[in-house]
Amino acid sequence: MKLNELLKQDRERFSKLPDRQSKLNFIWDYYKIPIIVALCALCLIAITLLFRTDHDVSMHVILLNNDSLIVECDETVFDRLLEEGGHDPQGKTADVNVNYSIGREGSENEDSETIQVLSAMFALDDIDLFVSDQYYFDYFAEVDAFHDLSVLLPEEVIQAHEDELYRYDNSFGQSIIGGIFLHDGSALHEAGYYHDDVVLGIATNCGNLEAAQAFILRILSDRN
Repeated sequence: MKLNELLKQDRERFSKLPDRQSKLNFIWDYYKIPIIVALCALCLIAITLLFRTDHDVSMHVILLNNDSLIVECDETVFDRLLEEGGHDPQGKTADVNVNYSIGREGSENEDSETIQVLSAMFALDDIDLFVSDQYYFDYFAEVDAFHDLSVLLPEEVIQAHEDELYRYDNSFGQSIIGGIFLHDGSALHEAGYYHDDVVLGIATNCGNLEAAQAFILRILSDRN
């Protein structure tokens, strides 16, 4: 069975479980080995973070399954939109990672390892903004990887962009706004990173929340 089918099947079973404890037991029973591998990856990332300096980084961005391998992209789009949105970068620049892909031409083992590494990065403060096709955004939303934008965006912005909001029920059964849909014509599409619809969200453990929030507001302002 392909990875996509396994993820879909697991997500359906997971969503039918009655309470949080059942969901935790399910994750442990079925993902014991991946969890252990992810913890090892997390430790490696943590060691890397100890020696990493973020004084020149305004925010960390992951663009999953992007088109940068086949299209020349405008790498300045994140810094430019932050400045246009009124965020003072103070000499810092966005760290944009375009190296992760899932479900393309790689093997299922490589896809599984990528999911584990990204899960570890979400657990740390190594992701501020995350963009992907909805299928994989759904996967990480299932484990509460994203901030509720309803507490980060002004009410008038939410009302003005209701049709563009990605809503879902988190593990506590609360309906939240986990991201925004980006379609053809968005700044990231114009920059060459994507051609299909994607979802943009702010990671729960975002370490540069002010910059991430300013970026999303700027993206939405293009649609007014």
